[in-house]
Amino acid sequence: MSFIRVLLVFVLAVAAVALAAQPRRTLARVVSVEAGTVTVEALEGYLTVGDEVEVWTESGKRLAKVTLPVDLVNTNDRVAGVRLSGAVPPAGALLTQKGQFSSWSQASSALAAFPPKAVARVVSVEGPTVTLQVTLGTIVNGDELDVLTPRGKATAKVKAPKDIDLMLKGDTVKGVTLVGATVAAGDVLADKGRFPTLAAVSALANVPAASATESSPGMRESAEACAFTPEELTKALGFKVGPGRGQELPFGTGTMLSCTWSEEKGLRTVHLKRTVMTSGEPATNREQFRAHLAGRLELIAGDKDFAGWQVDQGDNTNVTLHYFRGNTFTEVRVSGVDMKNARAVASMRKAVLGLRRL
Repeated sequence: MSFIRVLLVFVLAVAAVALAAQPRRTLARVVSVEAGTVTVEALEGYLTVGDEVEVWTESGKRLAKVTLPVDLVNTNDRVAGVRLSGAVPPAGALLTQKGQFSSWSQASSALAAFPPKAVARVVSVEGPTVTLQVTLGTIVNGDELDVLTPRGKATAKVKAPKDIDLMLKGDTVKGVTLVGATVAAGDVLADKGRFPTLAAVSALANVPAASATESSPGMRESAEACAFTPEELTKALGFKVGPGRGQELPFGTGTMLSCTWSEEKGLRTVHLKRTVMTSGEPATNREQFRAHLAGRLELIAGDKDFAGWQVDQGDNTNVTLHYFRGNTFTEVRVSGVDMKNARAVASMRKAVLGLRRL
């Protein structure tokens, strides 16, 4: 046996021991269904040959054995041609380790911690083409995305104008063709299989609340969600914001309250999200939340509310504070800050810490 092969066997053995020493966590989603196979995207952990996983849908869970066209589906990989024993699950189903979650609401809440790869809003329709505004992530020419509307959901292939191969967050592009779907202004494009309704993606796409609530009886407008006044935010953060737009969404084990305020003359926004859990121990829920947080939490030493800054989210990194009081988890996010400017980031962090805790 060659030295390289011996070394490889040794490395794999060490890795196997290390993995066995700690509980394995896997969260993957079914992106699309193609006849008897599915396309799977791994968000956390990995899938490998012979794995047995729990397949979660809104109707419950079942066990399934995974057959892969490759040896390994690692974090952030997207692989087509995956077979799952039993009935083929729908797009949006989740694959997890056995015993990792106890309910669909818990599993879907974990999914919400991972930002989607792309969200865009149809600004206007001009004959056969549209003007598209990318509000999150990136869109590559030729991508297939879900189109979410008050009328339902469809799938479209994105065909960008000539010489445009990539659309980035913040871009507004005219002359985009959405092959396979008829759309109207206000409709939203997002990752395939990620969101069931327009309401579920509305906050990320800046869709007016009235349009969102038409398609989901669970989502409703909420004044309570806007726990800060515009005057309070303006004084603390140093830029003037308009009235907040709040929404409330009950789920199986609690309620999520969210509110967004936009700078009146500028690009900055303030987003407040409070997740109020009605079951489970605070310490357990807190650790589970941290385990599924995108990026990582940079803890603030000595903070009585276990507060920390969310960092390492790539393009989605903003000045974002998380803190925990009992079974209420609060996120205060300020977007539009130049994250490459250390002085600007430090100044805004200090301002956010000056806001009263909820």
